[in-house]
Amino acid sequence: MFEKLFDVFSRREQKPSKVVVKPLTKEFRNRVLMLLHDTLQYQFYAFLGGLHQKAAYLYGTFGLSETSSHSSPEDDLLNFLDTCSDEHFLDMIELIFRSNLPGITWPDNPLIQGINDFLRIDALPYHLTGYSMEEIESSFHGTPAMSMRIAEFPQIIRKDSEVLHQSAMEPALTLLNAPEFKHANDEFLKALEDHRKRDHRDCLTKCGSAFESVMKVLCAKNSIPFRETDSASVLLKALLGNGQLDQFWEQPLILIATLRNRLSSSHGAGAQAKVISEHVATYTVNSTASAILLLCSEFG
Repeated sequence: MFEKLFDVFSRREQKPSKVVVKPLTKEFRNRVLMLLHDTLQYQFYAFLGGLHQKAAYLYGTFGLSETSSHSSPEDDLLNFLDTCSDEHFLDMIELIFRSNLPGITWPDNPLIQGINDFLRIDALPYHLTGYSMEEIESSFHGTPAMSMRIAEFPQIIRKDSEVLHQSAMEPALTLLNAPEFKHANDEFLKALEDHRKRDHRDCLTKCGSAFESVMKVLCAKNSIPFRETDSASVLLKALLGNGQLDQFWEQPLILIATLRNRLSSSHGAGAQAKVISEHVATYTVNSTASAILLLCSEFG
């Protein structure tokens, strides 16, 4: 019942970072609430009441703000959103999308684009992902049918370079929202989360896994024979042998798998622990996003 409630931005095992992160602006907080109000209109306060209940469970307190004893749940939440830490405000953005938004359908939720626009306007170092969908088999009057359901709700992730984010990271995340890339999407989102919490070895592991998963999907879509146990090298050779990309692409693309094999947590460290710097992990996640886009453009 509460499993997904506690998987929010502030609780995803952040580790201290030397990087100074630009704080959320007052204007950004106001714009998010204004957009929510304009979208929900007369149902805005009723929605805040339900969101307050989720926040109370999340933080283990009846009142969220200093004025909670004199406020309604709705006003208590508004006061909290005005004064809480950046991490908790980002928590609440994620909880908005795990709540019942009256009159709004997923995955084409206009709030996602609006919030990302506000993050971009104030040059804030975050991005809100979309919904990740998956197909499930159901039955309608005894007839088998396929339907869609949410596999992953929108999450706040950190973005490190605006140019790279717009040209590689954001398009790759959008592409991976497709149902056939569910496993690759899960792995890549976890890689980004490991990067944010500075668990760089695991980040490299999951980047390699996401890259392999994408190649397996592309092989299947293009009727290219492969085995589920094939390594990244074998999968990449199979794809390049059946496409228009020149063979020299093999060397730069296979580097993602090489980094995983040499530096990640997928193999034992031996007598000496491997220490992976943040810039290596950053290079790996950006390279993975770019490689996914390249291969999907060629074989998708």
